[in-house]
Amino acid sequence: GDASVQMTMQEMSAAVQHDAPIKIFILNNQYMGMVRQWQQLLHGNRLSHSYTEAMPDFVKLAEAYGGHGIRCEKPDELDDAI
Repeated sequence: GDASVQMTMQEMSAAVQHDAPIKIFILNNQYMGMVRQWQQLLHGNRLSHSYTEAMPDFVKLAEAYGGHGIRCEKPDELDDAI
């Protein structure tokens, strides 16, 4: 998801450097899914620090590393995009 990609996005540099033929799909739901899941299961759905509106533009971030970014906002856009 969007939060985990932010924790590992620096690997985009290695992928571009080595011309790795990879595709990264990001489900940007603005939640830290694992944190949210444990809060729901273990803490009576009391949510804290698992939601953020301050997300980067992932297309621009990929381009900043020298990669190529594509944004799809609807499921029917996905086939043409990839």
